[in-house]
Amino acid sequence: MQNRDRVLKLTRRGFIFVLLAGAGEVIYREVRGSGMVKFTPIFVKPSQVLNLAGWKINLPAGNQQVAQPQLSNFYNDAFRVVTAVQFTATCGGEPQPGSNYARSELREMNPDGSNASWSTTAGSHVMEVTQRITHLPVVKPQLISAQIHNMTDYLIMIELDANRLYVRYKDVIAGVLDDDYQLGTFFDLRIRASAGVVDVFYNNNHKVHQAMAADTCYFKTGCYVQSSMQTGDLPTAYGQVEISSISIAHNY
Repeated sequence: MQNRDRVLKLTRRGFIFVLLAGAGEVIYREVRGSGMVKFTPIFVKPSQVLNLAGWKINLPAGNQQVAQPQLSNFYNDAFRVVTAVQFTATCGGEPQPGSNYARSELREMNPDGSNASWSTTAGSHVMEVTQRITHLPVVKPQLISAQIHNMTDYLIMIELDANRLYVRYKDVIAGVLDDDYQLGTFFDLRIRASAGVVDVFYNNNHKVHQAMAADTCYFKTGCYVQSSMQTGDLPTAYGQVEISSISIAHNY
């Protein structure tokens, strides 16, 4: 096990060891018995780390979307488990219809499998996510890691531009979360929409209070790069986000 870092991680199934080896990994579960400790290799899917019951994923290839129940068993190079659930989108990936850039990004769904759709003026709607941004494209180092969208427009976006992490409301910066964000740093994000206002909390600090009256809204989170070959990046340039926990709550 040369050149490997050992990471202890707590999951819903208990403690596991993640042995990182270059681009790959081996995950081991601790097994105790007869006074001895053994480590048994296991495979972990994204659905075993994150509660994906209320999500589908949009992927950066062929307009691919995966919804429940298939999402429970789904993984690929753009959506897999490392030390958290890793979302990767390359600048040469295929955008979803109506977009200019590729993404590996979760989209909120209703329990019955239909598209989530709520109003910022009725009830309270909260997404909490712990995530970190680990890689950016080279020429245009920008990506979006979380957002509120509706049927017609991008509304609230958590965006990293080089080292500046901020909240964008449509085309205006609504507030700066971190002027010197360091890649690989986990942060806690809370986005709350209620009474026609969106509040954003970063590491428990209230950063944004933005008036926004909108219908047909839903949450998204993952990796949505803001660069492509048309902006000068190579097709292999990529953005990457890791998410260790996520939850959504609605109170009508």
